[in-house]
Amino acid sequence: MFFRNRTNPQFLIILTCLLLSGCSVISVAYNNVDTLIRWTASDYFDFNASQQTQFDRSLRRIHAWHRKEELPKYAMLCTEMAKRVEAGLTSADLDWADNVVEERRIFMAQYISGDLAAVLSTIKTEQIDIMNMKFAKENEKFRKEHLGGTPEALEKKRVKKSIERIEDWIGGLGADQMIKINAMLKTLPQNSEYRYAYRITRQQMLRELLGTGLSKNELEIGLRDWLENWGDGRTSEQKQIWAEWTNRFRLLILELDAILTPKQRLYLVKKLHDYARDFIELSAS
Repeated sequence: MFFRNRTNPQFLIILTCLLLSGCSVISVAYNNVDTLIRWTASDYFDFNASQQTQFDRSLRRIHAWHRKEELPKYAMLCTEMAKRVEAGLTSADLDWADNVVEERRIFMAQYISGDLAAVLSTIKTEQIDIMNMKFAKENEKFRKEHLGGTPEALEKKRVKKSIERIEDWIGGLGADQMIKINAMLKTLPQNSEYRYAYRITRQQMLRELLGTGLSKNELEIGLRDWLENWGDGRTSEQKQIWAEWTNRFRLLILELDAILTPKQRLYLVKKLHDYARDFIELSAS
């Protein structure tokens, strides 16, 4: 949970991440997330006036529902996680966190798929072309950021970003901790090539969904499946790489938890409680 990467260039995934819990100014971010989504959707599809009106109406309803119904659940999740961090994390705690986050993600996918299908079932070929150009641009950006350079340079950048995320969650690191965490991070396999190949596959799956003239109901089923089953499309080799990365990541979290100082643990617990408070306040606003 300390530094898992949750970004994705596709606007549909932004809709599943209304929480934006990684943002340090969460209230401002959440209250303006509808503007971000609206801008991103327009950037990907260039909606006409009718489509934009329908999209905006659905977005307002989803945002209101999410504020009232989902944010209190996120607050409870943060509070419970704080208790578990305070006691010291175990593998069972990581299982619990994965399960509850996945449950919320799937529920969100189910909730928004009908609204997405209502709009996306009306898009034209030229709008899909715009999406394809956006994909190509984002893919090039991904290659430059994650694949542009020597393995040594890429690893150095990856470790640096991960440490920054860790320090954001637990505060500053001591010299001995920095050495240990550097060594831990280097045990994570570099999987950017597989991530890149997988994102291309997922984009192609979406492209096929939108380009086959499905009815609104048929597209809803397809979008729900595409959003829920995020692991679909991985080759057997990619599944193996992902499983290895996930297992190493879990071990890293437990090893990191074991070397936290009392001050760092308190910092993390307080941060989780602060998020819980923010979610409750946002839900009531």
